[in-house]
Amino acid sequence: MHFTLHSAAAERLAAVETHSRASLTGILNAGAGYQRYLSVLILLGIGLRLVMLDRFRFHQDEALYSFWALRFLHDDPQFLEQWIDKPPLFIWLLASWFQAFGASEASARLLNIGISVLTIPVVAAIARRAWTPAAGVVAATVFALNPFAISYSPTAFTDPLLVLAGVCSLFAAQSSRPFLAGLCLGAAVMTKQHGVFFVPLTLAVLIAGYPRAKAMAAAGLRVAGGLALAILPVLYWDSLRWAVAPSPWDLGVRNYGALELLSVGEWPARLARIADLLWYLTASDFVWIVLMAVTVLAVAHVPRTESTLSKRSSLLVVHLCGWAGLYLGIHAVFSLPVWDRYFLPLAPAFAILCGWLGARILSSDSSLWRQIVVGLWLVLLLPSGVQAARGEFPIGGDHGAYDGLRESSAWLDDNSPPGAVLYHQGLGWHFQFYFYENPRDYAVRWVSSPVALADDAAKRPRSARFVIAPAWQPLRNFHLQLAARELELVQRAKEGNFTVHELVPRRR
Repeated sequence: MHFTLHSAAAERLAAVETHSRASLTGILNAGAGYQRYLSVLILLGIGLRLVMLDRFRFHQDEALYSFWALRFLHDDPQFLEQWIDKPPLFIWLLASWFQAFGASEASARLLNIGISVLTIPVVAAIARRAWTPAAGVVAATVFALNPFAISYSPTAFTDPLLVLAGVCSLFAAQSSRPFLAGLCLGAAVMTKQHGVFFVPLTLAVLIAGYPRAKAMAAAGLRVAGGLALAILPVLYWDSLRWAVAPSPWDLGVRNYGALELLSVGEWPARLARIADLLWYLTASDFVWIVLMAVTVLAVAHVPRTESTLSKRSSLLVVHLCGWAGLYLGIHAVFSLPVWDRYFLPLAPAFAILCGWLGARILSSDSSLWRQIVVGLWLVLLLPSGVQAARGEFPIGGDHGAYDGLRESSAWLDDNSPPGAVLYHQGLGWHFQFYFYENPRDYAVRWVSSPVALADDAAKRPRSARFVIAPAWQPLRNFHLQLAARELELVQRAKEGNFTVHELVPRRR
């Protein structure tokens, strides 16, 4: 499944903007209800998330996860040869998706687009159940137009599924469904190691709903049952590999390093980096100013509906703020990587807290007032959502660095003999995915230096030998080493950011 999209993306984005304006007008004029507005938001969220379906090539981690899914599907279901350092739930789901819809970049991204869209009504349901329908509307609006959520939807990362499982566990805990809460928590943990961060939040919300010790103990047993149902089958599958391959948890520690407390001197730089990333929760200075003003007003203003809000619902604000502070603090002072996608779980928490602000500000009995405020809020958030849909923020997947790689691979298919040797310095995960079912059977080889390239190429005089070099990693200092082996590089093609060179006998 291949798509070509630049003009098509622009047309799709224009249609999204036009539809959103028309929908907003209908809401303000007709006084549409909660379900209608939520449906409009979901459609708007789908449109914004589809814009980047195939605009950019895979990020290297997206290519790796997609390759793992193909390996699971066809060759190595226990990953005995291709070791994985992530829990397997998303990989299994992606493999099933590939089996049903075909393996391609666009297909992989459609899965996460669907997952992200499903998260919108769950976020809305949490805020609505805790406070008011107005809170659900505001929370859904914030998440549907959230630049973080939009940027990560059209990707093949594990994080959107992690977030969906986490917010589902929160909703189940809020609804006093401990078994379901445990099941969703287990799914989050088996999607990515970061799933453990949802455990304290979900348990805190669940405990708040069981003031009596006996009821709390029974709920704890049901949570444990849900966790066991989600985790034990995966652990059993993993245990069958331990004689040959390490557990994803062990390999994750090996690849990323053990969790360590950093020196105090390192904290300010990490906090600054985290603050830069959190800005993209709205991606607008003006919206942040408005939010701060609204927060002050909401804290100072006690609405008439306050008496109807239960203590448990009020505690949700405390739980979310405390959890977000704990999440940020751990990332600031411990040796976890400060990568943008690690902060995607904060997007739904941020949206739910915005829903609480909406519940307090929109406590008026005037339906028109509520519609106008929500409409203005949508207008404020939409520009950043559109920017994210266009890939204008440096978060999410690739933003053009790998443009031309797929075309370079196609050029090789058309112009190289079967069994050609393809050298690279950092494209192995992409080639593993692109060439997975390629009948030309390339010999893809990674080289660390000019010396390694010259040495290996000299040993294969009868093979066609090619090198693909990206613009951000050009071939430097290779000519002298190749000349010593009577070889030289000849440029054969240039596609986007990639140049294809052929290694040929040196001309005298």
